[in-house]
Amino acid sequence: MKIFKSFFLFTSLFSVFLITGCKKDDNVNPQNDNPPQFTVKTIRVPDAMAQSNDPGAQQTASYLNMMNGIAGYSDMMREHSKSITVKGLKDSGPRIFTWDVDEGNTHCTFTLTVTETDILIKWKMVIDGIMDGDKFDNFLFLEAQEYKDGTNSRITVYDPENPGIILMKMSWTKENDVYHFIFEVPENLQIVVDINIDNSGTMDVNEWIDNEWAVVFNAVWGPDGHGQWHDNNGNGSW
Repeated sequence: MKIFKSFFLFTSLFSVFLITGCKKDDNVNPQNDNPPQFTVKTIRVPDAMAQSNDPGAQQTASYLNMMNGIAGYSDMMREHSKSITVKGLKDSGPRIFTWDVDEGNTHCTFTLTVTETDILIKWKMVIDGIMDGDKFDNFLFLEAQEYKDGTNSRITVYDPENPGIILMKMSWTKENDVYHFIFEVPENLQIVVDINIDNSGTMDVNEWIDNEWAVVFNAVWGPDGHGQWHDNNGNGSW
């Protein structure tokens, strides 16, 4: 799957952030008005599910961990210790931060744009230059947004090999104390999960078959983490 190309890029980016340092509380660059950081909401994998030897429980946990894996991209959407404020402060439109990285075979510029309104915040990360030998021409890598009331958020990761094409995305909404998650690799895989206030949940896994989504696996579990599953080959419980 092409998704692994993005995970490779993420690993490279995260290594760069560790080497050159993210912004700390020591206010390295006092000209910057620190923007809010985007945070991906993760899903708790119940112990009864994670510790079960049942293949359906293991598969359910694996899908949840795949969804939680996108949380790592949150660290990419924060200003850097070496960033320079290009434009704007909180009350005067988009805030744009940029910084250069020159490490090994990485020679590129990162640009983070944060836009805030009364109801929502948007983030955008662009890469221009060479990252681990690969050339990127103002490549839009990440976009995210969240409503300030906590009812709706989403993150989108773009394909490094096909700029402008969505590689994967996840959204989550909250309504009546139920969180509704949708993780999607377009025209490939879609995972839909509902999590209730008591940590019980449901999952439907869809694959792109004959130009439409088709359910290939589903599971349901209670507050204690025990549950049942079903796919095209059978069913079971843990």
